[in-house]
Order: sequence, then structure tokens, then C-alpha cells
Amino acid sequence: MLDAGLDLERDRKASVEHLRSTSPQSWDAASLRFIREGVSVEAGGIPLKMAYGSSFPYREPAPMPMARDGAEGKPSCARGGLSNVWGASVMPFRTEDMAGWPITAQDLEPHYRAVLDLIPYSARRDGLEELFPLYSDDANALKTSRQADSLLRDLEAARSRLKEHGVRFGASRLAVDASCVYCGLCIYGCPYGYIYNSTETLDRLREHPGFTYRPGVLVQRISETGPHVEVSGVTVDRPTPFSLTVDKAFLACGVFSTARIVLASLEAFDQPVQAADNCYFLLPLLRYRNETETSREALHTLAQVFLEVLDPAVGPQTAHLQIYTYNELFREQIRNMLGFADPVLGAIASRAVLGRLLLIQGYLHSDLSPGLNVSLSRDGRLSIAVEPNRKTQPALAALRRRLWAERDAMRAMPVSPAMRVGKPGRGFHTGGTFPMRSRPRSLETDVIGRPHGFTRVHLVDSSTFPTLPATTITLSVMANAHRIGTAVT
Repeated sequence: MLDAGLDLERDRKASVEHLRSTSPQSWDAASLRFIREGVSVEAGGIPLKMAYGSSFPYREPAPMPMARDGAEGKPSCARGGLSNVWGASVMPFRTEDMAGWPITAQDLEPHYRAVLDLIPYSARRDGLEELFPLYSDDANALKTSRQADSLLRDLEAARSRLKEHGVRFGASRLAVDASCVYCGLCIYGCPYGYIYNSTETLDRLREHPGFTYRPGVLVQRISETGPHVEVSGVTVDRPTPFSLTVDKAFLACGVFSTARIVLASLEAFDQPVQAADNCYFLLPLLRYRNETETSREALHTLAQVFLEVLDPAVGPQTAHLQIYTYNELFREQIRNMLGFADPVLGAIASRAVLGRLLLIQGYLHSDLSPGLNVSLSRDGRLSIAVEPNRKTQPALAALRRRLWAERDAMRAMPVSPAMRVGKPGRGFHTGGTFPMRSRPRSLETDVIGRPHGFTRVHLVDSSTFPTLPATTITLSVMANAHRIGTAVT
């Protein structure tokens, strides 16, 4: 495995180890100060999620020029990639949301099961199973917060009505170890490592005699010569060229870095490829009932509840909503809204609002979302420009109407004027630059991820997804990589 392999700074590692060696009851403000560094909240959410107060997941080990025109999104050169900062939500795709794919959810089923056997998995048997199988007989459920328990009870009481209106619900499904101690620091990084990070799998692989890990290199090009693949690039510490000859190569560099490598390797300069993206948005919900003492509750601060909306007015595909209950940044957001009035009104507003406030983090199917045009110039600059989609705003408006219509079932009102829609790429659910086809043409891949013209190179990240269902992307990326690896090795 060739990897740039950037890692958390040594002093921060030591601070995390100190927290891990003690119980949350013994932590104080001084010992937690480092983990909150660089984290703030704005109207559009957290500008950039840190890992234990560090930006190392986004750091560039060498110049990787990018021009973003109205778009966001970042590559990762970290060991473990973006799994250092992800929200751990895992849901499969439905075949009905995979129009245009040469494979189905049934093709992915054994690989969903294989992946879920490899990672921690918190899930419950509930109404989500009607459309989204668990694909596991060994899931353990995390404890939900009081706000989430109350919401799920109200949703359950209105189950028939919600189902008739195309709304399914259940507890969130998370790649989190059920040993969680509910310290509430999930948004900063779990000190105990209960949130799955792909470095855990990497560490297990490194114990295998047939596996070699080589960090500190940046792959730039691949080429096929006869029965071999030449992989070339530069070392990170002191930029010097390197090359390696292998029998097969599997690229899992993330959509932007994979695009950079493939376009450079094909010398497809200034030839745009279109990336699919899931429109990402935040929408507050205010519950009718005020749950008191939320700020004192021991809880996890990842998504607590999932809503899956199948409303023809929104579109023919599922819209995916993740509901978050209290975390300490909610209070900071109230402080931002009150401004100079916070010292006078802050305590009153907190008592009135914090026990009612929930936050939806939602995604639309890529067919309803803006896309991204990605191109590489000869001088190495990767350009990303937004491709607008006229279906996006009507879909969001229809979704707001559906949630408003279900306010009594949810016992909660969507605060529609406060909806914030992220720039394309902001949700880090992006792919499809080299979509898989049954009969691939130039800049497309076949069903085992081989770009047109290659026989021994396989793309195994989201670059090959023809479209992006709204349900979370990571589990399906892992399952598809397992499918390809199983097929060709």
C-alpha cells in the first residue's frame, strides 16, 4: 500500500492518550482545551471538522494546486483519509436509487455483509429494514439520547401515517463500538477510538506477511507496460522521484486525487469529467416538548435518528435525513444569534430552546443535486467548477413542505427560514468522475473499475459510481471495493 500517510501531531497524540487513560469524570477544562481547538460553528455548520483539534486530514504534503469555482471539498493525504473526521453514519444503497448502474444492491449484498463483519456496527431492528436491510446478524445498538428516544416514540405513534406519506424512520446506523462511554466529544474526535477509523484495518493488515505499507509517497501517474503496471510519483519528505512495477494497481485515493492521477496518466489535459455530488443541507427542528437538562446528559453526539423520505414531489429517489440531538455547539450557535444580547438573554434562550432543538443534516440524490466539472491542466492544476441543477431548489422546497406537513407526527416544526444549503462538495459525498458502464468508453470504467484502455488498473473509490444515492456513501464505497477485490484477486 502506497500512502502519503500524514498523521496526527505527536503532542496531540500524547494528549489523546492521556484522555484515553482516564475516565471522563476526571477530565477538566484544561485537559480538553486542545481537542476543541480550531472548531467553531457558523450558520452553515462547522466550517471544517478537525481531528483532535488538528487539520492534518486536509494537509498537503506537496503542492497539489486546486481551483474551486463556487465549490468546496478537499482531498485527504492522511493515514486513514477522511475516516479521521467522518460522522460514522452507514447505510446501504437501494437498487431503486441506482438507476444507470450496471450492478444492483443485490450485487453488493454479500460485500455489505463482509464489510460490516470487519467494522463496529451499531444498529437496531426497526422500520428502516423495510427498505434498507441491516446486512448483519451481529449489530449492537448504542444508547440514544432522551431527545432521540422521545422523537422515536412520537414517530412510532404515527408510523402508519408516515409510511403512507413515504417517510421511514429508525435509529441511526453508525460504525461505532457499542462500548462507547457517552462522553459527548464525538464531534471533535473520540479519545477512546470507538468511532471506526480505517487505520484500524490498516494496522490489522500490517500484521499479515503478504502486506507491505509504504507511507511518505505521493502517487502521480500510472502506466501499463505489457503484463505490468508502473506506479510513479514523488516522496514526501524530500521530493524525489520514485517508481514501482506491480502486477495490478488499485486506486482508492478519493475522488479528486484519483481524478488527478488518472487524467495525468491518460494525458487528458483540459478534458472535463463530471463528478456527481449529494446536495448537503442543514435544517433546524424545534420539538413541541422541551427535554430539560439536555446539557447534563451523558450521550454521543453523532446522528441519533435517520429519516428516509420517498416523496414523488421531491423526486423519484430517497432523500436521506440524519437527525442530531444536543451537543455543546448548539449553545454556541444560540450565542452567535443573540450577539451582544447573549449575557442578558442567553440563559433564558438556552432553557427555552436547547431542550427542543434538533438539527437535520440532509442529502439529496445526485440526480437532484448540482454536479462538479473537474479538469486537469498541463501544469498540474485541478479545477473544480459547479454544474447547476434546476431540480435542486424545487426538491428542497418539496422536502420542506413534506416535513412541515408531518410536524404533528414528528411533534416538531422545521425552521425552514434557517435552512442552510452547502456549496457543492461541502458534504464530502462526491464521486462518479469515471462512471462504471457495461460497455465503457473513454474516461469511463468497466464493472470491476478498470478505466477504458487499462487492463490491470482498478479504481475502487467513489470515482466509479454512476450516480450517488442520498444514503451515506462510505459503506457502499467499502462494499464496492470489496466486490472488485474479490472478483479480481
